Amino acid sequence: MKTNSLLVAVAAAMLATGGAANAATPSFLCTKAKGWMQTTICGSERLSDLDLQLAVAYARMLRVTSGTARRSLQDEQRAWSASRNECREASEPAACLEDRYQHQIAALESRPAYPGERRQIVEELPPDSIAEAGRGWTRELSKYQRAIRACREEAPNPISKALVVWRAGDDGTIGMRLVDWQQKEWVCMAHADGHKVFDFRVRDPEASLPNAGPVYHLDAKRPPACRAATQVLDVNGRPAGWISDADC
Repeated sequence: MKTNSLLVAVAAAMLATGGAANAATPSFLCTKAKGWMQTTICGSERLSDLDLQLAVAYARMLRVTSGTARRSLQDEQRAWSASRNECREASEPAACLEDRYQHQIAALESRPAYPGERRQIVEELPPDSIAEAGRGWTRELSKYQRAIRACREEAPNPISKALVVWRAGDDGTIGMRLVDWQQKEWVCMAHADGHKVFDFRVRDPEASLPNAGPVYHLDAKRPPACRAATQVLDVNGRPAGWISDADC
């Protein structure tokens, strides 16, 4: 797995190229999967989920690590990544990979410096709960999740919020205004199923786009300035973000 994919720490909901019938969502694009490792991960929803969880945990540690400690962390991660190939010779390769992922995730999340909540990127959001929590376009937030993920995968920096998402055509195209952790705004166009990103660019201030709001904050923690934000939970009852009437 490429380090830059881990740094982004998000994944698009892409169809697996390894022949899987269901969508796989690891930290890299399954449509561009290469080699035994990536095709095996894309062929398993469980491994895809673990790959994404690990990417999140690793990215969080990189954000709070610097100097020698950061280089050491990167070396350790590269060594662990290479060691996964040993599972190819195991009697049950998928089970071997799952075990290694679980141990590495636990090792990262158990570090004293590990920040924030654990495993904040979620698989799906329940439509009923979204309708109750959301206002405006966010009432149908569950229908946009795969497109949002695909666009987050394209972002050079982790995306922190979606200012507005809309249907951009009858062909399944979804448009969105996104803001990364450096407060830079982007415009992305992707298919609703997440299998393709048509366009991803810095927002042109002169461009006519839908106004922001309600805003979907992608971090599981409540944004400090959003006291009136409504929490959204995933299908397992875990925090999946917050909805506020305006940007904050």
